[in-house]
Amino acid sequence: PVQLAGYPKVNEQDEVRLRYALAACASMDAAQGRTAIFAAEKDHASRRDWLWSRMGLSPLAAALGHLSRLAELTSTAPIGNNTEALAASYQQSGWQVDDAATRAMGSVQKKADSDAIGAAVRSVYLPWLEEAAQRLQDVMKQAGVLPLLADATDLAQCGTGTCIIFVDGLRYDIALRLMEKLEAMGSTKLAARWTSMPSVTASGKVWCSPVAGLVGGGADDVEFVPRVLADGRPLSNTNFRKLLVDNGIQYLNKHESGDPAGRAWTEAGDLDHYGHEHEVRLARDMDAQLSLVIERAQELRDAGWRQLRIVTDHGWLLLPGGLPKTELPKHQAETRWGRCAVLKNSAHGTPLTFGWDWCKDVQVAYAPGVSSFVAGTAYAHGGLSLQECLVPVLDVVLATQASQKPVTIKSVTWKGLRCVVEVEGAMAGSVVDVRTKP
Repeated sequence: PVQLAGYPKVNEQDEVRLRYALAACASMDAAQGRTAIFAAEKDHASRRDWLWSRMGLSPLAAALGHLSRLAELTSTAPIGNNTEALAASYQQSGWQVDDAATRAMGSVQKKADSDAIGAAVRSVYLPWLEEAAQRLQDVMKQAGVLPLLADATDLAQCGTGTCIIFVDGLRYDIALRLMEKLEAMGSTKLAARWTSMPSVTASGKVWCSPVAGLVGGGADDVEFVPRVLADGRPLSNTNFRKLLVDNGIQYLNKHESGDPAGRAWTEAGDLDHYGHEHEVRLARDMDAQLSLVIERAQELRDAGWRQLRIVTDHGWLLLPGGLPKTELPKHQAETRWGRCAVLKNSAHGTPLTFGWDWCKDVQVAYAPGVSSFVAGTAYAHGGLSLQECLVPVLDVVLATQASQKPVTIKSVTWKGLRCVVEVEGAMAGSVVDVRTKP
């Protein structure tokens, strides 16, 4: 009731009640979990307008807004009987499910709150993830490959004045969040394409680069690392860098700005490493991770680059409580990762076995649904799901400031400890540096 909104104790008690209600979802199926979430939303939604919520004292009520959206969206799975249709369905609405789940997980800090939200997320999210992955895998059993999408960007075509920013593990829904933050810098356009199979960095990084056509694989290659076709060298970071430079693309280290008259490749952000290290905490710290990419984009804009292209190697699955475990006998696998494994020559293929994209002779077995060959993993990639395989390509044409008239400082006056700077020609968002030395 509104008359109770002013009492902090009431808000505290309601948070405790909500925590118990959400934690109870751990033993519920999807339909029961959905009902419980909707009931909680009806009971607690009004608290998001209370003062205590604005003070950050109602994290569960805040997370519940995203949870109820998740519960609503998971009632329908992505539709399509081919890869093109499934990709279109995910781009249109499927990504919103992942976005709602990630935002719900990211709204809380305390372990008790995180566990309660995790139980509720898992109850409705896991069945939807399984169904979506199963549909893609059923299509893959017929197609055998992930074909190029009709409107996929040709990454080999990279014009002068363009700097490519590689962000490891930039999932499609997170790219949409990033695009929103970059819109102030210029015009943005988001496209999607399939990454290489399996969806791991060793294969996928060069796959999304302008030099992908100069790389191949062999049956003897290990850990999904392809080779430079010209001389057969394994594509280590050093050799990848050399391949870019030899083909007229500058390789820029962390804060290097390069020559904006040419083309360049740089890397920013730490999403994938952070996800492997901290798992569910990635959802909470997502904005901090994206701020690293935005900071890099601003550096490049200020250095004079005209266009940025943000690419990635793979997405990921993030599920509170860990992905379901599936068995793969050790004697069948040459190397085994969470969501995929290289089979030995003597091993019989599983129903989900496909050739490595860089060399079809290398047989890769995939974990079915959203399961993992490794127990207790909440964050994983390398498998066959829309979240892992459908990756974004984000183009940003930077707003030119050439027509902006020069900025001049007319006067600087100090009044006590306040500095008043009068300028001419400055546009909105301009800043003034006050320094003790030039």
